[in-house]
Amino acid sequence: MAEEAVLWRADQFPVLYEHGQPKAVVVDLETFRRLELILDNLLNREPEPEDTLIAESTELKQLIAQVRAMATPMPDWKQVINEL
Repeated sequence: MAEEAVLWRADQFPVLYEHGQPKAVVVDLETFRRLELILDNLLNREPEPEDTLIAESTELKQLIAQVRAMATPMPDWKQVINEL
């Protein structure tokens, strides 16, 4: 399993307090620009065409319903997949 990349840690930035409660953090401009880019990419993300095809696929929904109606799940399915 791939390790998660840690971009920032909370202890890297000064915290501003109001009445003893943490209210904000101070970030440098480079960090702010990186955060802004990440947020812009998340907000303006286009859906993947494959996701739309799957979501709108009547045939796929029918196939899933058929499998669920006649199949019984393996109790050890995770192990079977890991052995593949």
